[in-house]
Amino acid sequence: MRRDPILLAWGLGLALAALVYLVGPDRFLFRVLDTLHVLGWRLAEVIDDLTAVALDVVRALSIGLYVTFVVLGFAVARRGGSSFGSLLVVSLLFLALAGGSGVPNVRWTAALVLTGVAAAVMTGRLRQPVRDGLAVR
Repeated sequence: MRRDPILLAWGLGLALAALVYLVGPDRFLFRVLDTLHVLGWRLAEVIDDLTAVALDVVRALSIGLYVTFVVLGFAVARRGGSSFGSLLVVSLLFLALAGGSGVPNVRWTAALVLTGVAAAVMTGRLRQPVRDGLAVR
């Protein structure tokens, strides 16, 4: 079915005229601007709520990946690989980032990246073949 642009233009014009009449011609522009202002405010509130949720997700992922890194580090050490230096350095950096001062989004994002990379490195060490009880490099 083909739409006629002339009928669409007339329909939209008459609908706008009815809306202006219902709102009141003297207050129409105010109502439109007020509605846009309220929509902007609500959008900002939704974004603020999502930011708080995102920070909680980043914190949870950081802590979960840190625990994963520690478990993998001890598994590497048990196989005879070197992981105690990494465990010490990453633990100190994670504690400094998690408990430090500054912008929490930046600190926790850095902690997430740190623990993600550290867990990936330990996973790579565990995937190396083992010969005579020692990890082969």
